Amino acid sequence: MPNPLRILLCEDDTDIAFLIKINILKTYSDAEVYITRTKDETLQQLLDLQYDIDVILLDYLLVNSTGLEILEEIRQITEIPVIIITGQGSEEIAVNSMKMGASDYIVKRGRFFNQIPGVIDKVTKVESKYDLDKIFVSFYRFGESGTDPIYINRVPQEYESIKETVILSLGVLLFTLFGMGESTMIETGSTITGPVKIPKMKHYNATSFLYVVSDKSQKDPRLSGKDFCIVAIGYPAEYSDLIYGIDKVRNILNNFFEDVADISEVEEKAAIVEEQIYNVIRRF
Repeated sequence: MPNPLRILLCEDDTDIAFLIKINILKTYSDAEVYITRTKDETLQQLLDLQYDIDVILLDYLLVNSTGLEILEEIRQITEIPVIIITGQGSEEIAVNSMKMGASDYIVKRGRFFNQIPGVIDKVTKVESKYDLDKIFVSFYRFGESGTDPIYINRVPQEYESIKETVILSLGVLLFTLFGMGESTMIETGSTITGPVKIPKMKHYNATSFLYVVSDKSQKDPRLSGKDFCIVAIGYPAEYSDLIYGIDKVRNILNNFFEDVADISEVEEKAAIVEEQIYNVIRRF
């Protein structure tokens, strides 16, 4: 049986929030409905739930913020479907919300509560064209001994040997950059991105991100006690549309590495950032 829906509702009117929840439970009796009242509560709830939410409903007019402001921040992190609920006469706002990345909208007109289950059903049934079993996210350490995997997950069985091949490709790429004396990049912790063709695997690509995080064992004076950390997203080459989501993936990784002070922390926290990346991939 499929897992019960997990729904996040941001509505600062307690009575309306109750009516919306009741109507959702009439159709999805086992759904988990989380209710927030403000922008900060909503973003914190998403973080607490590790973005494991199927759909988000945002009322447009809230205390000290709007649903569109929340939508804008959500879209910097995840592609979870978002439904905007607007007041009557706010159809223009609803249209603007769609341009900003909302999946659908509902106007508070009449018994609008009855429409909500149907709209939830529509936006959560959008099937991804990506086969998630053939996409993997991995983290690598690049130090004196070369490139070592520190976290690899979801590698499809038929591509089991891909791990060493990705390491080889990225290792050569980084060695070239390092050999060219890209000291500015090393000092600032800039990232490099772009599809890397994997040798001997004509139908598989990797998009790589290079970060610099602390590694106390690093003795190379040019790195000043820092070390490379590489993130690779491997995917079948025919999924070329994935490249259009790279900016969102980069933003997730930037936020992730801002909180990572030492490379030893990467594996501990990697599963969280991987799930955020998957939320982007699965919503294409």
